[in-house]
Amino acid sequence: MNTILEKFLPLIPIAGLVFQAGRQSEKLDELFSKTYALENENKGTRELLYDIHGRVCAMEQEIHSIAKKV
Repeated sequence: MNTILEKFLPLIPIAGLVFQAGRQSEKLDELFSKTYALENENKGTRELLYDIHGRVCAMEQEIHSIAKKV
């Protein structure tokens, strides 16, 4: 009994390390998915801001052309 226990006893810390590495890997996967979602959200916001900027620039040009006519 002791010989079997003595053989497997050194494997316990190694198994703990493997378990902790798996937990950290799972946390990284979750972090990457959150980062990807934030990038997509920022992309949508950026496109909206560019659209608003384009419309404001077009309005400025129209105002300047009206001011030149008057």
